[in-house]
Amino acid sequence: MANNSKEIKVRQVDNSPHYSKVTKVYVTNQSGGGDFDGTVDWDNITNKPETFPSAEHDHDDRYNTKEDVQDIIDYTREQMQSEQGKVMAHADDEPAYLDSKVDNVTAVVEGNELKVKSIDGLTIGVASINSWLSGTEDNIQMQIDSINDSLVALSSGMRYMGKFETYADLQAVTTMDGGDLAVVLADESHGGGRSMYVYRDDLGVWDFIGEFTFSDEFTALKDTPTSYAGADGKVVKVAGERLVFDDVDYGDITNKPTSTITQIDDAVAKRHEHNNADDLAKLGVNERGELTINGVVYAPKSDQRTKQYLYARRTESEQPLTAGTTCIFNRKYSGEGIAYDVNSGIFTLEAGKTYRIFVTASMNTEGYVILRLVSASNNAVTADNNQAIWMSVNPSNTNWKESSTGPLLAYVTPTTTQGFKIIASSVNGTSGLRPNHCALDITEI
Repeated sequence: MANNSKEIKVRQVDNSPHYSKVTKVYVTNQSGGGDFDGTVDWDNITNKPETFPSAEHDHDDRYNTKEDVQDIIDYTREQMQSEQGKVMAHADDEPAYLDSKVDNVTAVVEGNELKVKSIDGLTIGVASINSWLSGTEDNIQMQIDSINDSLVALSSGMRYMGKFETYADLQAVTTMDGGDLAVVLADESHGGGRSMYVYRDDLGVWDFIGEFTFSDEFTALKDTPTSYAGADGKVVKVAGERLVFDDVDYGDITNKPTSTITQIDDAVAKRHEHNNADDLAKLGVNERGELTINGVVYAPKSDQRTKQYLYARRTESEQPLTAGTTCIFNRKYSGEGIAYDVNSGIFTLEAGKTYRIFVTASMNTEGYVILRLVSASNNAVTADNNQAIWMSVNPSNTNWKESSTGPLLAYVTPTTTQGFKIIASSVNGTSGLRPNHCALDITEI
């Protein structure tokens, strides 16, 4: 009998005594020897450990080395080839052997050959493949290779980085190359929409490409116009499964006026017909934005209540007067719209409005007093330039020296909103405003 010995390397890794190296067991089936029952007597093992169990150690030598694994693979391959030879011998000698191993649905045996018939019940034949490839060139593998080459060319230098919830998340990326693409789902830097970015390596920034939306639906349209010729003034409309150029019918307009076409045409035709055209021509607006009639500012009666006015008097004590003294009417009795300071005697008048200023006074004077209306900022005389004089009179029935003439009446239209006051511009002899007999009256006209 031929020598069929085979060297098998064995590692012991269970709870039995551990070997410190690979044990080689030779199994021999030569003439003169008996059958090997798979056991070896303990006394026939050399170089075994002296103590058991052995001390703990690293697991490195529990595993096969590369050479050990290759030996196991070679041995397994030989065994599989041997079993395959047996199966083929069975198939040649007994065709029924393969018949018992197939279901005749997905695979069949034809002429002692095993053939795939269908996948999930779908029969695929040469005719089907030829139908699919109708109009194409080369075989399937060459077509797949061509598609792959095209995809590689299109995506060369580009890498899709994925989707990011916010623009801040994209900015947190630290590893990127020029041409990298990214999608931001809620871009806070562009109104919260979906945005696409490409990384500019030359600038070191993510360059905004644009905002876009996703859609899961596609509309199939046939016979779409390929030219704009003859479509001037037309609109694109969907007609069935086609896009066409057509006119818009008034009846198809949504949210249109409720008036009929005839009513609208009639209203347009009469747009310049006014029975009171002459009256309307008299209306106007001046440079201050006031409504005028024949050039005169219109002031409705109700507006009279909004006119500004002020009434104040001198009370309690006499106010001594010298040249340049401001007359102080120290008690405000009524007024609206005119600011007045009872301590300084200054009142504020608005720009563009016309006021009438009226001062009545009973003075105690040994000579005379002249009153005038002036600007509070610089004592400048107003454009009215009016003044009034009170002169001394000595009545026979009283010790008071009274005055005659007066009162002061002035009109002013300020060009800017500013303060005004009444002053004694000239005084001769001891003089003063008598209490309860002197008043300031201002009215907007």
